[in-house]
Amino acid sequence: MIAEGVLAFGLSPEEVGELTYKEFNTLMTRHNLQERNGLEMQRNVMLNAIINAFRKKNARFLPLFEEENKMTTEEIIQERHELFGRNELT
Repeated sequence: MIAEGVLAFGLSPEEVGELTYKEFNTLMTRHNLQERNGLEMQRNVMLNAIINAFRKKNARFLPLFEEENKMTTEEIIQERHELFGRNELT
């Protein structure tokens, strides 16, 4: 347990020893989730590159990330004003 904490978080053995089991478990869960997300991202990038490299002639390029926000600039500004209020600069 101490070795995992030292390697994963860069803590000293004393600092890891002072953590409660719940704190350590929370840190490890979060670390494992970040590690998994990073590995999934690498896999997706490689798969996307392979798909685009072997695509047929004149086929559409496959983007890694789809466009999520198709709002106009005015709509974005209006949404921010609704969320945060109008900030008048004087």
